[in-house]
Amino acid sequence: MNIKVLGTTFNVRTDENSENVETVLASGKIALLDKQWKTVLDMSPGEKVTYNNYKNEYTTEIVDVNICTAWRLNQFVFENVTLREIANQLSVKFNVNINLESSKLARRKFRCVINEDESLPDILDLLKYLAPIRYKMEGKEIFIYE
Repeated sequence: MNIKVLGTTFNVRTDENSENVETVLASGKIALLDKQWKTVLDMSPGEKVTYNNYKNEYTTEIVDVNICTAWRLNQFVFENVTLREIANQLSVKFNVNINLESSKLARRKFRCVINEDESLPDILDLLKYLAPIRYKMEGKEIFIYE
């Protein structure tokens, strides 16, 4: 997928396997182009387009651009996401292994904003405040339980 920038604010993100490419347009205008540089679609502010590289398919949805572009403010915004998803991002950011006690706990949903410069203990204390969880840190291993 190619992107033609036409004066704008946007974000592009790909997953670790490069299977999906997400583009969120906050303001301005961009055109998504195929590999031959032909326009596939023009995006409007507030849209997120996900391109699946293996299926060669595009899906479009309306999103809250403040959440999708929180990286500009050095923030992680978690909007109705599971503790498993939060743990995965924290594992990468802090280079630790986070173990969740149960699948029930892993499916618990959260809504919170975390500043990127906060320490891991501060973030875990925030999660502890938001839900009835406890945690234990042993080197690079974190254990979260109810």
